Amino acid sequence: MQRRFGMTGPHVLIVGGGLAGLSTGCYARTSGFRTTVLEHNLALGGVCTAWPRGPYMVDGCIHWLTGGPFSLAYQELGIVPAVPLRTLEHWVSYRDERSGTDIAVTADLDALGRELVRISPQDQAEVTHLLEAATRFTEWPIAVSRPPELATFREHLIGLWDMRGALGAFVHFRKSTGEWARHHLRSEKLQRLFVRLVPEQAPALVLLMVLGYLQRGWLSRPVGGTARLRDALIERYHQLDGEVRLNATVDEIVVKDGRVRGVRLADGSIIEADLVVSTSSTPETVLRLLGGRFGAKLVQHQLEHRKLFDPIVLASFGVETPLVGVPSMQILDGIEPVEVGGVRNEHLFIRVCNDDPAFAPAGHTVVQVMLTTSYEWWATRGSRYSTEKDTVGQLALTQLDRRFSGLRAAARMVDVVTPLTYWNMARSWRGAHEGWMPSTDSFFGHMKKTLPGLSGLYLAGQWVEPGGGVPTAINSGRQVVQLLCADAGRPFVSQPGAGA
Repeated sequence: MQRRFGMTGPHVLIVGGGLAGLSTGCYARTSGFRTTVLEHNLALGGVCTAWPRGPYMVDGCIHWLTGGPFSLAYQELGIVPAVPLRTLEHWVSYRDERSGTDIAVTADLDALGRELVRISPQDQAEVTHLLEAATRFTEWPIAVSRPPELATFREHLIGLWDMRGALGAFVHFRKSTGEWARHHLRSEKLQRLFVRLVPEQAPALVLLMVLGYLQRGWLSRPVGGTARLRDALIERYHQLDGEVRLNATVDEIVVKDGRVRGVRLADGSIIEADLVVSTSSTPETVLRLLGGRFGAKLVQHQLEHRKLFDPIVLASFGVETPLVGVPSMQILDGIEPVEVGGVRNEHLFIRVCNDDPAFAPAGHTVVQVMLTTSYEWWATRGSRYSTEKDTVGQLALTQLDRRFSGLRAAARMVDVVTPLTYWNMARSWRGAHEGWMPSTDSFFGHMKKTLPGLSGLYLAGQWVEPGGGVPTAINSGRQVVQLLCADAGRPFVSQPGAGA
């Protein structure tokens, strides 16, 4: 096959073949770099993956896909329109077993507001404030197409000026969701609802974003699930003649005279390169691959002062029942506590994959439950690891059977993922599948994609984008290639045939 893209540009090694690595590879190829993706696993995709279990497909990633300002990258990378996106009208159903409260969170925020006020009339003013701010959130200028490092002082000032109308809402909702709920809502029912919709430690601004994007039609699911989106990005990278090495675990980033020279693989081989982009976790990159020689104080400060997403167990079940009409995402709160790996769970996050035939044969469904757990607990199970997985699988199935009577008898497949799975599969630091939890100082903040004192190394992926997720991982690849181009004095080209 005739190659459409030359291989004479600077050579970029990309550590990690997840979405950030593939996005980096695509943008680097269209901008004239030679690229090699080095993937620890036997397949590309990283934590954005799905896998077959008999006739069922277990989707390990996308619950919803954020659009809006992030849609540009999907289009440039050929994900859209190759992958149809189904707009979400219903986001999640919440039930509190203690009070019997049922709330459906849909794109109709007016209906949501009426239901919340019915439950707690004394909170009408704050509910109105919340939903009005969520609606306005989609009008706030969120610059994601260009890295902050390349913005001029004038552009920063313009951005601040454009945000002036949102200052009041920003101040009011920048505190954590838990703090906001406790300080501004009188009803304990509503307090419990909102700290389940988004993590309690995350800023309430995240809640505004999700509700606003839902109303605007900017939340969707890819038809065919995670696998189809992942495969579309892989296909685009191959179309651009990017190189891939699978089962290639990087043990060291090679540095000489303050500049990256390449990497050393676990088999001892050295691969030389002009530039290296690491999409591994920042602690993994700095403390292991660089041996703590560059940026170690920064990472230690982050580990001490930033919170990681809690490790999870993801238990999936293929069941011989269609579960027609059941909401596809549910939060079941106020349950009898369930202990998983030493961590007490008082709510369940449930996903019912009944809205896409890609997941199960006709008349069947895949049902998943996500539970918080402990990395240390799983890392010290030793020879009991497999037995403990089986135990947790049965525990999760028991909980689901209470919610969906007869589900245990209908179960035909069980699949359990633990924090060690995320580590073994994608080298996710301490099993944190989404990296750093967003905080009040990082939601509109920025984490640098370079390290002090080291040239030729760039960072991309969830670990330089607090909050993580598919859109930020993909977009970080776009931004890091813009930095590569700026430093190399080359034009950034966003897609084949596009100009600078």
